[in-house]
Amino acid sequence: MAEVKYPTLHEIIEAHSQRHGYERYLLLNRFLFRPAGFFATWISIRAGLTSEAASWISGFVALSGFVCLMGASLRLLEAGIGLLLLFNLFDCIDGDIARSMKTQNPYGWFLDSLMGWADMGFWGVVGIMAYRHPNLLIWPDLLNKGAILWLAVGGLSSFLSIYAAYVENVFDVLLREPWNKLAVNTQASADKSGAAGGGNYSLSVNTGRIIVHNLRVRETHYILLVIAFVVKSIDIYLLFYFFYYFLHAVFLMTIYCNRGLKVKKSLMK
Repeated sequence: MAEVKYPTLHEIIEAHSQRHGYERYLLLNRFLFRPAGFFATWISIRAGLTSEAASWISGFVALSGFVCLMGASLRLLEAGIGLLLLFNLFDCIDGDIARSMKTQNPYGWFLDSLMGWADMGFWGVVGIMAYRHPNLLIWPDLLNKGAILWLAVGGLSSFLSIYAAYVENVFDVLLREPWNKLAVNTQASADKSGAAGGGNYSLSVNTGRIIVHNLRVRETHYILLVIAFVVKSIDIYLLFYFFYYFLHAVFLMTIYCNRGLKVKKSLMK
């Protein structure tokens, strides 16, 4: 039997380079979770772990973390936060195992996507955490509604985060292709007429896009949760993301509806 050749740490990092463009500006991922993930991947491969097994383990870890965050003791909250950080690490591992071992397959991608349930339920769980631990709130009785207000804010934040992702998906499925064709034709017309194209963004716009993108990703949510837990400001954390996702959903609807109208007008010419 041929001896299994395990990838070196350098080869694991090299295999991940295809995602460098996507993760280049995700600062916590790039400088904290990915470096730890590479080493954890090196260990996991030698322990015989497959990418699919890593995905299942990550889901179990996330579920355990959620259960702890809904617990009554502060020790359980600490354990829950730690488990969510571990879940994010495992979410790095499964893809790196597949890339470095060259075992990427549709089932693995499917499993990895399925674990997105943890993002869908996260804010609701934080709302339950705030409801059960008013001592972690700056405003435990905001608007004279008691801690139950934060239960509602958590649930609404989950809904808004899911809805914003839904709006993006609907645009990708129904409008992305005609919009891209229209944008290409518009740019070609601008080139012919000598007009300046609109593809280059200012430094401030690009910086804003990077900040917004970093605020959306899981690792930022978890690190900010750690900070909010330590300084006992879970309510501020929830309020910030409630308004963030509300404004994000409104912004996406405005932009995509405007693009849809432009596509409609171009088809009616």
